[in-house]
Amino acid sequence: MKIIVMGVSGCGKSSIAEALAQSLGAPFLDGDDFHPAANKAKMAAGTPLNDEDRAPWLEQLRHELASRPSVVLACSALKKRYREVLRKAGNVRFVYLEGSFELIEGRMLARTNHFMKPGMLRSQFDALEVPSPEETDVLAVSIALPVAQVVEHALQRLHRSTFQLADGAPDRVLSQTDLESHLATLLTHILAVKPKRILLLPPDHTRLYSMAGPISAWLYPRLIGAGIEVEVMPTLGTHAPMTREQCEMMFGDAIPFEKILPHRWREDLVTLGELPVEFMREISGGRFDQPLPVQVNKILVEGNFDLVISPGQVVPHEVIGLANYTKNICVGLGGRDTIHRSHFLGAVCNMETIMGRVDTPVRRALDEAFNRFIAHRLPVLFILTVMQDTADGVTQRGLYAGYDRSGYEAAARLSATVNFTLVDRAIDRCVVWLDPREFHTTWLGNKSVYRTRMAMADGGTLYVLAPALAHFGEDPTIDSLIRRHGYKGTPATLAAMKQDPELAGNLSAAAHLIHGSSEGRFRIVYCPGPGVTREEIEGVGFEYMPYEEAAKRWNPAGQNTGWHTDSVDGKAYYSISNPALGLWANQARLTG
Repeated sequence: MKIIVMGVSGCGKSSIAEALAQSLGAPFLDGDDFHPAANKAKMAAGTPLNDEDRAPWLEQLRHELASRPSVVLACSALKKRYREVLRKAGNVRFVYLEGSFELIEGRMLARTNHFMKPGMLRSQFDALEVPSPEETDVLAVSIALPVAQVVEHALQRLHRSTFQLADGAPDRVLSQTDLESHLATLLTHILAVKPKRILLLPPDHTRLYSMAGPISAWLYPRLIGAGIEVEVMPTLGTHAPMTREQCEMMFGDAIPFEKILPHRWREDLVTLGELPVEFMREISGGRFDQPLPVQVNKILVEGNFDLVISPGQVVPHEVIGLANYTKNICVGLGGRDTIHRSHFLGAVCNMETIMGRVDTPVRRALDEAFNRFIAHRLPVLFILTVMQDTADGVTQRGLYAGYDRSGYEAAARLSATVNFTLVDRAIDRCVVWLDPREFHTTWLGNKSVYRTRMAMADGGTLYVLAPALAHFGEDPTIDSLIRRHGYKGTPATLAAMKQDPELAGNLSAAAHLIHGSSEGRFRIVYCPGPGVTREEIEGVGFEYMPYEEAAKRWNPAGQNTGWHTDSVDGKAYYSISNPALGLWANQARLTG
């Protein structure tokens, strides 16, 4: 790796770069040594260099970088275009030394025998183009601390920035031994960056098959055993807090129930900023013309954490396209307005052009929110799995970990292969079973609708077997709104928003009502157990069949996903036993 320690004159580039080089066992170069004599004379006379003066100097530095497999270079690299020249050397990381004018001026006044005079510092700050979040190869480190601590922080940032773990393929089967080997590698990396406090953000029990539970359960006691303080907050989004039984189902006995903090998405919030309406209008093609406030649980910014660990599954998703990565932070740990507006953005942009896609309007919004307002505050280590429902059970196909988007992109490519099924014909009759351990509401259970809608035939019937269904929404407000307005389709929902201020103020509920409707294209028959009545099911716009009757006829809980023959009428039906792990479509319904 080529490391460039950058910043204005007087920030300590040479001493810090030299210390980094010694720690890394790499050669050290001081960019000032490569200035031609004319440049040095000009600076010694108190005259700032211009771009014409710097051009040959930058090219010489690029050549020096390119000629070495590893090196640490001290170089101001004040402007973005200067950094672009140096990037051409390949495999470059910048360490940007941040400090105030007053701090650096004081240090320069105490320095002797240097051709850069204190009076020229203002010109350096005037010329400085502070690296933007888009320059993901730039790592900012404050110089307010003693040099040894600055070097230690820089080493930790570099260690994180270069860490990648990737193992996955469509035919890969990660065994328990494979998984634990990778987790041991992760643990070694985590301990190497020396965090004192970690925030662990697993999903809740509604992602039971994600492997995020076992991963969190493996890491937690080992981190605690290493003397690290660990807080655990499941990324509930709008979901209800987990019960003791659900926590034990997700994490076993590795994480004590009393140590698991609830995310209260309407209350415990801090607003970090907002994405402007112009940006939202652009990414939505003019369909959404509101700003997006970026709200997260206050623990994220007030908890004094050195590291955040975010394990979860990349899988097709109805709102964002593919779940996880920045969604786990911005929505899973997000606040009211962020959740409401991002969900409605997905609804107005048409879920059938979103599901299963890497780049969508909601993904672009959440990535932008994360990069602008969260990434610079604290490091987030993403641990991403790819799971597949197979004839032999749920199989892990991939594991990816790192701090940037590359792991998500690799996991997304794999998920698009193993979690997407193109059926050979439109499904006239589909039978979906909702695992009672996961699905207690239509807010979650309507994955049966979302994930199959592109496969359903016009006029077909979707039977949803939901033995544990007890409510419609995950909280009382949304439950009430679903009962009040029902799944009546887009026109009816938009009309209701004009008449009901409470629905208009809960945009995620409105989005859910749109997502959960077939828009009259196919029938949806819910088959609940005793927790919900016929009147309640029909009151929200679905048809009703008792669970016992449906289970006796089809029993999808014990069937492989795919085509089967109905024992009653001899007709074909398509059975799905785990809708959360897939996306189904037929060629005629694919759009975008």
